Amino acid sequence: MQEAPAKESPFPLPPYVAFPLAGLGGVIQALAYPRVGLYPLSFACLAPLLLAIHGRAGKGSLFYGWIYGLALGLASFSWLSGVMSGYGGLGPWGGALVLLLLAAFLGLYQGLFAWLLAGHDWLQRPFPFLLKAALYWAGLDWLKNWVFTGFNWTPIAGSLAAAPRLLGVADLIGTYGLGYLVALSGCALGLAAIMWLRGRGKKEWLPMVAAPLAVVMVLLAYGAPAYMGQEGRLQEAQARDFAVLQASVDQNYKWDSAYRGEILARYGILARQASTYDPFLVVWSETAAPFVFGNDPYESEWVMGLLEDLRIPMLVGLTAVAYDKGLGRSTRNRAWLLYPGRRLGPHYDKLHLVPFGEYVPFSDTMPFLKAPFLQGVLGAAGNFSPGEGIAPIAYEGVSMGIIICFESIFPYLSRLNAEAGADLLVVTTNDAWFGDSFAPDQHFAHSILRAVETRRPLLRAANNGISGVILPSGRVLARSSLNEVKAFIYQVPLPRGQKLTPYVRFGYLLAPLFAILTTIAILLKAVPPLGRLARRLAGKGPGAEGPGAPPGGQGEDDLTQAPKGKRRKGKDG
Repeated sequence: MQEAPAKESPFPLPPYVAFPLAGLGGVIQALAYPRVGLYPLSFACLAPLLLAIHGRAGKGSLFYGWIYGLALGLASFSWLSGVMSGYGGLGPWGGALVLLLLAAFLGLYQGLFAWLLAGHDWLQRPFPFLLKAALYWAGLDWLKNWVFTGFNWTPIAGSLAAAPRLLGVADLIGTYGLGYLVALSGCALGLAAIMWLRGRGKKEWLPMVAAPLAVVMVLLAYGAPAYMGQEGRLQEAQARDFAVLQASVDQNYKWDSAYRGEILARYGILARQASTYDPFLVVWSETAAPFVFGNDPYESEWVMGLLEDLRIPMLVGLTAVAYDKGLGRSTRNRAWLLYPGRRLGPHYDKLHLVPFGEYVPFSDTMPFLKAPFLQGVLGAAGNFSPGEGIAPIAYEGVSMGIIICFESIFPYLSRLNAEAGADLLVVTTNDAWFGDSFAPDQHFAHSILRAVETRRPLLRAANNGISGVILPSGRVLARSSLNEVKAFIYQVPLPRGQKLTPYVRFGYLLAPLFAILTTIAILLKAVPPLGRLARRLAGKGPGAEGPGAPPGGQGEDDLTQAPKGKRRKGKDG
């Protein structure tokens, strides 16, 4: 009896289909973030990319993965063009070029992800493939926060900040461990679509459709009770009243000495308003004091005099000068606890600085990077030095872990603060650079992630917003609007007997493990002799074409059931 011919595979998809599919995936991921905030889309955003690269060889997969990352960057960082144009002095074209270059660079991570998937046995062993694909994504997502000083503004799990009941597992495995599960969901949906288009039966593709639902159920099964448990602990929490001074100083005038008196007068009015509520502590935003503390004696004395008049301690964001042994004079981005009576308390100096903002990386070895326009972007910026380390600031029985602006996108800093005994995380920031764009909303979402990972309440003080309070459950207790000028009084609950979360104790190690395994996979694929050696040691023989490839060197498209002699080959196009 003659067998019916198998359905011919439509893969690889032609470029005019694959190209928009890859770009669509990146846009879908961007739409999951604030301010649009369609967070369920994050569970599906990788599906279009898998459709675009299935059946393609390494170069083609790398290209379409890069298109995904480019689209994600252009959509997520569209505000950057205005920042560099308006405040960086680069003009509209220069701002657009910076946006394009950053998006193109960060897109390489998604390109590497797609390149690693080329040559894997997708359909014959779908579940091992999914586990491996999610690992690669999570590993590269973590590396993005470290390579070249790090910048991962849009981790795939970051959109879940809008759904704290789904976010709960972050106190076990962190944001990047959660990203593993989100990536697995998107890859499973992509695999289901591929199976359906290749004529596979329901028994094969239905479990792939069920995988994202299973992930969501697991997240809710842990996250919902954890959320309720954290909310329940608030009933026994001791509350403290913190005042946050949101002065909404326009970045165009912040470092202009002609406006210095006006800016200080605004802070003076807000501080006096706050003092009528007798707050526990008054918190200023990042570099709120528009001068170098100590170097400008009149303005420095004005601040100390304000504390003396109001008799309230203040945590003040300012620029300060430090004298280091062997290094001499250096400028610091500092949060300084100042007391009435002209007493200087403990301080924290920003540890993870903004590259090409607060300093120019690699400028010692590459002097051309010290271009005048880079040195002038932030006024005093371009020459800041990092602090010495993490040291929570203790005041009246409350230990405060300070995180300054850009640092809030890095989980390790809040983790180290919690490990060092912080009861409360305090984020001071100046988001005036972003104007009225959606960037402040994106930045605020990272603070929600940090609160859940550590299960610590978080107080946020921003120059022009978004200021607010985030509870250990991830619920936003209070949130200001952009460009409000107001002294906010926030009642911050401080739960008693806070323990270190599993993430802080050991769960943070999962993401670096993903990164190590991903790096090994990259090396084995990029250096053929290493790959062959690894396959021999694994007992797969010398013929396999790539990590996880089937015996005999066959790529995925060689496994189709097309008649002999008509098998399709992978294409780069």
